[in-house]
Amino acid sequence: MLWFCAELPAFGLEVCARRMIDDVRPATLVEDNRVLACNDAAFADGITIGSSLATAHSISPGLVHFCRDVAAERERLRFLADATYRFSASVSIQEPSAILIEVDGSLRLFGGLYGLKRALIGLLGELGHRADIGIGHTPLAALALARARENCELPRSPGPDGIKSAVIESLRRIPLQHTELDADAVERFSNMGIETLGQVFRLPTAELGRRFGPKLLDYLERISGQKPDPRILVTPVERFTAELNFLQTISSKEALSFPMHRLARDLEHWLIGRQLGVMRLSWRFAPFGSTATTMEVEFARPQQSNQTLLSISRLKLDALDLSDEVLSLRLTTIRLAPWQDENRPLFGRAELAGHSPAELIDQFKARLGDDACTGIRTRDDHRPEFAWTAAPPIIGTATQRDRPAPRSTVRRPLALLRTPKPTRRRQLTLLRGPERIDVGWWSTADVYEPKHRDYFVARHANGSQCWVFVDRNGDWFIHGYFS
Repeated sequence: MLWFCAELPAFGLEVCARRMIDDVRPATLVEDNRVLACNDAAFADGITIGSSLATAHSISPGLVHFCRDVAAERERLRFLADATYRFSASVSIQEPSAILIEVDGSLRLFGGLYGLKRALIGLLGELGHRADIGIGHTPLAALALARARENCELPRSPGPDGIKSAVIESLRRIPLQHTELDADAVERFSNMGIETLGQVFRLPTAELGRRFGPKLLDYLERISGQKPDPRILVTPVERFTAELNFLQTISSKEALSFPMHRLARDLEHWLIGRQLGVMRLSWRFAPFGSTATTMEVEFARPQQSNQTLLSISRLKLDALDLSDEVLSLRLTTIRLAPWQDENRPLFGRAELAGHSPAELIDQFKARLGDDACTGIRTRDDHRPEFAWTAAPPIIGTATQRDRPAPRSTVRRPLALLRTPKPTRRRQLTLLRGPERIDVGWWSTADVYEPKHRDYFVARHANGSQCWVFVDRNGDWFIHGYFS
């Protein structure tokens, strides 16, 4: 087996900083009135790790500081584990800030060991997190190598034995403070002049057990692979929900674009990891002390791209009345569908005005309202005016029941008149027919009264080709025109 570990060294600050509506202000993470982490802007101002909060504010008057939020970190770590599900079905969480992925069966799919490593770093970077990657033959080995930022030089075509030898050699150089040993054990080893795992490996096992107990021996056996280390694997959630609570209220729709982009980007990677597309989603804009406003966005076909999700959402947001300043933003998926990427021609194809039909439908609905565009679906009724009904304009996701009926040998016009138009027989040249259609005797009080029409394809005196009928009284009507 081969494990990747993604350790997120600035995770606590990155989670809290998502509440900011921009990422250029200096920010720090604080615990017990001491600075735990700084962003680049805070470092540039001269703030150092371990400084007191008062000192940090005196150095940088515009500083934003956050108290550590363990619950938010746990929730975000779970989301990142779901996002990395695209790389492997064996994903595990190591709190507070690491994700473990078993990748032995995924190497060829992602271009080998280092291709997969680049893809993992790129994904976490797009989601706003800096990652150190450790590679090991056991989960604990990968975790220790990631925390120590120790690059394990694996053979170009590594076999199981080659991987294990290279990893063990790298583990020998790791300081004990980067392992899962408790602080008391690390201090006791330090007092004995032992600072690295390699020095511990060389000590007699029996003596270690007597001095440090079975917990230490169990850890050494699991990190070296002498003992199995079973993991609780992540099962992806069925629905995406993410929320941002801002530091200050937002009164401008334009200023909402930045946090909306963050959530849309998160949704994109969650959808890719689950091989799903979103058909309908909901944005919730919550002000301080009043009722929240909900905005639902529907798409003509399943979507994954955050650019598409955001552009259609912003079009609909322009028409939304946000009377109060927004303090929190939530994005939730309502309807999902299996993802099937669009088949594209080899040499490309010009789309309407540079957009696909689905994109045009989404834009029309976002600008003009959900009722601006409708599709057509057949109904199980032989009467022409009742054989169809309006339906949502969904492209490429129709069920078997909603698919168009097989083409009939009987010719029908493309469009029918809402009310048949009277005409005179002498104006018509009959080309084909008749075709008798019963028009619903069961819908009248007298069910025994015959109700039928005889339909013809005819040419009108004005040159148009039309679909006409004569009723039982001998009156002629035009019911539709052929294109």
